[in-house]
Amino acid sequence: MNVFEIGDIVTIKSHPLFSSTPKRINEFPAQVPPLMLVKEVIYEKEDKKKVYSDVIEKAQIADVVKYVCVFFNANKSEFVEKEVYHSLLDSYLKLKYYKEFKDDAGVTFAIDKTLIDEVITYNKAEAYVFGKRVQFVTKKLEQRKSYNPSSERIPSSSFQTPDFILSGIKNEEQKDLFFQDGKPKRQITKQSYKVMWFNHVQQKFSEHYLPKEFFVEKLEI
Repeated sequence: MNVFEIGDIVTIKSHPLFSSTPKRINEFPAQVPPLMLVKEVIYEKEDKKKVYSDVIEKAQIADVVKYVCVFFNANKSEFVEKEVYHSLLDSYLKLKYYKEFKDDAGVTFAIDKTLIDEVITYNKAEAYVFGKRVQFVTKKLEQRKSYNPSSERIPSSSFQTPDFILSGIKNEEQKDLFFQDGKPKRQITKQSYKVMWFNHVQQKFSEHYLPKEFFVEKLEI
C-alpha cells in the first residue's frame, strides 16, 4: 500500500473527474465531492482492527490506514476535517480535466494535463513571513472544474478558497507517533501556519492553524 503523505491532494473515488473519458461534469455542482488535503496519517494494528465482516465472508469494512482530510466549505467559509479510509481515496493526479478547443476539423476535447502538471511545480510557502499572502494548494483545481450548462441551474456547493494572510506559526509536538514495538502510529506535520481570511458568512475575520504543506506562494489565477 502506497500511503499518502501530509499535504497530498486526494478525493473520494466517486469524483466525476476520475471518469475514464474526459467530459464536462454532469452531476449537479452540489453533488461533486471536494478535493482534500491530508493533515494526518493514522495507522492501526492489523491484529486489533476489524477489517473484515464477522458475518459476510471476505467482506472488507475498514482499513488499517486512514487519514484526517481537510477541505474548505466556501458556503460556510470554514475548514472541515474528516477521517477517511485509504481504500476510499485516490490521488488528484488521476483527475481528468475537460478542455475544449477548436481545430480545422471542428470542436473536440482534450485532457487538460497542463493544470495537473502546474500544481506539481507549485512553490510551497516554506518561508514564513508575517502578513504574507498565500493560497491553498487546491484553489485553482477547484476553480477549473467544467460543468454541463444544464447541471448549473441549482445552487452549488463551492470548495474554492479565498487567499489567506499568514498570521502565526507553531511547531507541532512530535509525540505519540509510534507504537511500543516501534511501528508508526501516526504522522503529522512538523510545523503549522495560522492563516487569516475574511469570513463573509459571519462577517468577521477568521483564523485557523493548518500544516504549512497546505499553502503555496501567491499565484496568478
